[in-house]
Amino acid sequence: MIPADIIEQNKTRFLELVNEIERDGFAKESMMEMLERSDFFTAPASTKYHGCYPGGLCEHCLDVYKNLKKLLKDFPQYYYDENTIKLVSLFHDIAKIGLYKTDIRNKKVYHESGSKVDNLGRYDWVSEEVYSIDTDNKFVFGNHEQTSEFLLRQYVPLSIEESVAILHHHGGLNWDSTQVNLSEIYIKYPISLLLHTADMFATFIDQHE
Repeated sequence: MIPADIIEQNKTRFLELVNEIERDGFAKESMMEMLERSDFFTAPASTKYHGCYPGGLCEHCLDVYKNLKKLLKDFPQYYYDENTIKLVSLFHDIAKIGLYKTDIRNKKVYHESGSKVDNLGRYDWVSEEVYSIDTDNKFVFGNHEQTSEFLLRQYVPLSIEESVAILHHHGGLNWDSTQVNLSEIYIKYPISLLLHTADMFATFIDQHE
């Protein structure tokens, strides 16, 4: 969980980074207004994996930005300007805006004074809030990588490398990932590999510490 004050700090930091992006054709004010209206700053990053708590999505994107900056420092042979770094990292998961809703799930909690019994012992049913995908309001374009790239292009022109990086930031790990020759993509567009690596660090290390 993230305290409310940290959620607000992450929001402020994210908007500061977005405001620093300079690119011809960038509808910055529209982007900022959309983010403010949306649930981006309070949404989870997933239903049950990384960042599955309020504020997890924004936190995750900031972690990816931080990790991508570190990787580029470690591999100085690859140079990308700050605009590119911010665009691909901060918005790689923009398709998750409005994607999740809160549901209630019952689960068994085992304890000595439970009112019910099964082969594992005494238990009670306890209700808890969980996240699920809001299929009624889900924006459908493609998988979440394709949808993120499409949505971002509605606000800012992207280079081929930026589009490719967002389109393949999961590295083929999703069940619905596009089946392509990732080796060829990573060789030709190194930022795709760097973004994927930054995303994996954020997913499996930063948000599981």
